[in-house]
Amino acid sequence: MAPSRRVANLSERRPRGRHGLPREAVTDSQRKRIHQGMIEVVSERGYPETRVVDVIGHAGVSRKTFYELFDSKEDCFLAAYDVLLGNLLGDTANGFESRPGAPWAERTAAGLGALLQHLADHPDEARFAIVEVLAAGPKALARRDAALRQFTGFLESGRSETSVELPGITSLSLAGGVNELLYSEILHGAAARLPARLPDLMFWITLPFLGADGAAAERERVRLSMRQA
Repeated sequence: MAPSRRVANLSERRPRGRHGLPREAVTDSQRKRIHQGMIEVVSERGYPETRVVDVIGHAGVSRKTFYELFDSKEDCFLAAYDVLLGNLLGDTANGFESRPGAPWAERTAAGLGALLQHLADHPDEARFAIVEVLAAGPKALARRDAALRQFTGFLESGRSETSVELPGITSLSLAGGVNELLYSEILHGAAARLPARLPDLMFWITLPFLGADGAAAERERVRLSMRQA
């Protein structure tokens, strides 16, 4: 963990003692700091090696405070995961909705591009959400599967682009392929290059709906758009 980041987190902590904040505000601040501590420690050490003492050390809270807010390490991981996944899916949805009236492929590229950029900008969150979730137990895996199925909703709209009767598993298969690429890049410390993968990912995603020529055209459109940005 970079020293400058640790210092930055420490500087944001509230001083001990009286500070005039409502109890709800203090609790909310503590919860957010614990979430961030969990993300940072898990991304650095891996979920199995993460201990509560490490998390509270990063968060600057006591063990008593931790267990007032969470039942266990797993409970804290799941809470942080839920918040983070909400942000990731929210970024995707905002990108998708930022192109009202545009063709489905263009809206999908905007949504996926927003997701890739977030993961590239926050590699610790990327590792936590995409890689370490697989080691966090059955409850975490169930949440991960639910998020993957939610992501397929952005792809399902592509069915309106084709008259071909595609298999029901098409969108889920595409989402799984996207997730596999994310996993591989993040696992090998290459989250920063995820945005550059957007053109090829858009070819993969649009291929069943637009055909080879349409998918190739979409890939080139995205490449051109990225060069002009």
